[in-house]
Amino acid sequence: MNRRSFIKSAAAIPLFGIGGVAFGQSRARQIAKGAQMRVAVIGCGARVHSILEAFADYRELFDKMGDSLDAVFIATPNHHHALATVLAARRGIHVFVEKPMAHTLEEARAMGAAAKASGIVTQVGNFGHSTKAMQVCVESIKRGLIGEIREVWCYDDRVNAMRYRPPAAKPPAGMDWDLWCGGSPVCDYYGPTEDHNGLHPHDWHSWIDYGNGSIGNMATHIMDAAFWALDLGSVHPLSVETQEVQFACPGAWAWRDTLEYRFPARGDLPPVTLHWYDGLRDGIPFDKAHIGRNGHPAKREYLNLPPVIAKYEREFHLEKAPFAPMGTIFEGTKGVIWFSHHSMIRFFPKHLGKEMKKFPGYKSTEHVHEFYNAIVERREANTGFGFSVPLAETLLLGNVAARAGKGKLLWDGTRITNTPAANAYLTAPVRPGWSLGVG
Repeated sequence: MNRRSFIKSAAAIPLFGIGGVAFGQSRARQIAKGAQMRVAVIGCGARVHSILEAFADYRELFDKMGDSLDAVFIATPNHHHALATVLAARRGIHVFVEKPMAHTLEEARAMGAAAKASGIVTQVGNFGHSTKAMQVCVESIKRGLIGEIREVWCYDDRVNAMRYRPPAAKPPAGMDWDLWCGGSPVCDYYGPTEDHNGLHPHDWHSWIDYGNGSIGNMATHIMDAAFWALDLGSVHPLSVETQEVQFACPGAWAWRDTLEYRFPARGDLPPVTLHWYDGLRDGIPFDKAHIGRNGHPAKREYLNLPPVIAKYEREFHLEKAPFAPMGTIFEGTKGVIWFSHHSMIRFFPKHLGKEMKKFPGYKSTEHVHEFYNAIVERREANTGFGFSVPLAETLLLGNVAARAGKGKLLWDGTRITNTPAANAYLTAPVRPGWSLGVG
């Protein structure tokens, strides 16, 4: 699909049979009464493979069709999230943006400010937030089922990093590579190889200029329940400490991160420490014998897992039913909850979960429908920017800490106060024509 045909057709794409967004009060009332929404999709590769097969210039889309759109779905690599969101917000177009919502912490703030100023409905694609499983997890914690929580352990099974940069190749026919690079530096394209899936459509996660590594890929999902249940978004972390980090290829993200965030008390809730673990554990080499093309370790025992995993597997005799390779452990004074980012939840001791009934499995459409319903009902969606900006700032602060290296960064909610040089990582240079002032 070329750029012209995309612009011509995008405004008429109905998703899941539901429609739209509002320009002004009259359009909002029309939608509330059942008018079909006018929706566009901006994206490429796997995220919108069934809808689009090529990337289009959304700046031109908004210029030519902005007054005809109600909502837009942004499913691009991370470095395109902010500008597309801001251009939509300035035109009163509701925004659903994939995770993580921004490429840099500065972008997350700008997106939040633009959305607040325009009054649009926003949603970030951490789909597990709309599942019954997460609701059960959060409600159980909020009603004190496992007591007071001061330690949370989040861990991930991805290794979104690179050992080397593959040789340059010619982009696929019809692909505008300069446009794909957007405001980030233009690098050589490379396609799938024996070791990698290709810069497009997947390896961009692993490069600092385009993605956010393992933290950016999965922390929005995995930290979600903790932010919701423990009201972490009402404050900012006081510090983030890089306890372990390992890089391999210049310009790429780390293949192991061990981080520790410290949050202050929130009302009656005590201070809490949130731990983050990803990548390969100490002693496991970062090579193709241990990590696959898609960034998944070949075996669970290769993972950089928090020590509480082994502790509770022994304590609760889980030899035949170990914890999944990614998730969150909430340590309470009365018990423990383990939760995945979508639909699995386990209580320890087991009797704490005796009242839990089976609930429907994970469906991504639930989260999309929540966005549409919020538009129709003229309310905030469940992972709108009010919830998602603080979450994004926290995980992106982890990116900053990893790049700064081992040690503790003190954070006042705006700047790093004890290591001023690390503040350079709060933002990123932007090529002419792609700044947030364009449009």
